[in-house]
Amino acid sequence: MLYELGQHSIELPGHAPAPAPTDRLMLWQGDELVLNGDSHIHQRRECRFEWHQEEFVGLLDGHSYYTARLQSSSTVTTQALREVASVSETAFMLAARARGLLDWRRQHRYCGQCGQPTRSLAGEPAMVCEPCRLRFYPRVSPCIIVLITRGSEVLLAQGVRNRSRGWYSTLAGFIETGESAEQAVHREVREEVGVEVTNLRYQGSQTWPFPHQLMLGYWADYDGGDIRLQENEIADAGWFSLDALPTVPPGFSIAGWLINRYRQARQAGTV
Repeated sequence: MLYELGQHSIELPGHAPAPAPTDRLMLWQGDELVLNGDSHIHQRRECRFEWHQEEFVGLLDGHSYYTARLQSSSTVTTQALREVASVSETAFMLAARARGLLDWRRQHRYCGQCGQPTRSLAGEPAMVCEPCRLRFYPRVSPCIIVLITRGSEVLLAQGVRNRSRGWYSTLAGFIETGESAEQAVHREVREEVGVEVTNLRYQGSQTWPFPHQLMLGYWADYDGGDIRLQENEIADAGWFSLDALPTVPPGFSIAGWLINRYRQARQAGTV
């Protein structure tokens, strides 16, 4: 965590290399990846599908990766983007970037200010409106996600939208305009469960493309107050012993990673 740093070389150059037969392709039908056997990677020279809206994604270990949508609906086997995360964090990062680039191109064909068509800007991932001189980059929405700790206990909550999964997780929310990440932690915690926190410690980040978040992960110590639920957001919340946790998100998500990392640190006696 996160993205298997040091295990791979990932480059995101502004200019796409010339297409080559050995290029890797990530193809989409709707919001799902088209499988090639048990892999979601296709080689350009072997791919039997017709595609359009091709985008350069980046270089992984020196190999060029592109993404595109199928030209027409076909009977294919697909894989949800979330499932890729359980296979490889690096693959998930590339697939998330691919999905974000395709969505961004589709959503920014016209200028949001004057309505004129936009065009691609050479050398960088940007759409530009000539009359307005505005540039539109792939959208990234910063969010905080925080594990509240009290010694050997952690405060976990079940979101209204996630009640059907039965998961209890860390608290999270979007950073508001003009707000720092640390301010957002205090505000979101106060709004969602009514308690105060202190001693914020940044742990790591993860892209989460549902639809386009960048999650900034923290630990924070409990500093007082009783749990009061934000009814439209939180179905339940409570303190749980690290030795008796409810069902929590898998470890490939930053929520699960924050929990596992804290449990390991407690066992090692470093927190």
